[in-house]
Amino acid sequence: MPPAQDDSAERIAFDAVSTWRRIDDALSPILGQRAVSMLYKRSLYLTRSKHPCLTALYEVTRAQGEFAPLQTALSSQSSVDAAAASTSLLQAFGELLTHLLGQSLGEQLLQSIHHPSDAKTVQDIQP
Repeated sequence: MPPAQDDSAERIAFDAVSTWRRIDDALSPILGQRAVSMLYKRSLYLTRSKHPCLTALYEVTRAQGEFAPLQTALSSQSSVDAAAASTSLLQAFGELLTHLLGQSLGEQLLQSIHHPSDAKTVQDIQP
């Protein structure tokens, strides 16, 4: 029997996808949609060993800006696991971005994505 749905995990998944859409919307005009997609995919690759729910995402994510599989994967986890996976994925992305662009510019771009309802989440992506 599958585990009962965790409403908190569903909320975490929804918030994570909202954050990723804002990241995509904010960074695609600057870096290009393909570059943002490649950074997202690389972030999935780097975090999948710690968070096995992300392994399938790495293998199935093909379209640029496609985050529905992330929402499905996170919402099927416990709230603790969903939050941990989401945070790790965002941190990996932030680290890749700052490695690519430098600390100052990376932080500036990440700050531009800030949304009051998810201040903790946006802070988590800063290395």
